[in-house]
Amino acid sequence: MVDLMKRLHIATLGLYRNMLVEHVIARRGADKIAIVYTEKNEDDLEVMVKKLKSNKVPVITRKVLPWDYHDVLSTILEIVTNHEDYAIEYGISCGTRVMTTAAYLAALFTDSPVYFVKNPYADEIEGIIEVQPVSVALLTKPKKRILNGLESQGGSVNSQRDLGSRVELGASSISKHVTDLDAAGYISRSQNGQKRPIEITNLGRIVLNLKTFRKDNVWGR
Repeated sequence: MVDLMKRLHIATLGLYRNMLVEHVIARRGADKIAIVYTEKNEDDLEVMVKKLKSNKVPVITRKVLPWDYHDVLSTILEIVTNHEDYAIEYGISCGTRVMTTAAYLAALFTDSPVYFVKNPYADEIEGIIEVQPVSVALLTKPKKRILNGLESQGGSVNSQRDLGSRVELGASSISKHVTDLDAAGYISRSQNGQKRPIEITNLGRIVLNLKTFRKDNVWGR
């Protein structure tokens, strides 16, 4: 079983603004860092590795061909297979489009979150965007029932308990699915006095409507 307290952050390095990679790592923290780089950014790599090691963070590095998709993907997946006891996450703020795309596909394979800086070209580094794992984003049947239940009530209910009773899901089950839907941006939760309303978002409505046009084996089971 994966120890969720032990995390491996896999980051792609680019030609410019690699301080963004350091920013995400500093904000996220990790038990180990894997940096995927190319021949043209070896100088930045050397500086970054020294900083990380000075903070007692274990680092591994792997060189790839920046425009060879299969080389990048196989390299990243090899890193993953050698770290079965780690929870994996990815940082894709830098790197060629091939490198970041390969890293994102690897995240789909490993059902892992992806992180990148909100606006990489801003003068000051902004916040970090988190893309949830595919298992969270997929609209499974229980999640579809929840969204349909919200829609049937005009888009919102007063509480999670109220929602659970309407869609006939137990307390532990409804709690997990609501948490996932919230993380995926399909619903929003708030507090209004004693009430804790749950509301479907515009994104949730779009995904729910899209689900009706897609087969279950594409969007979930």
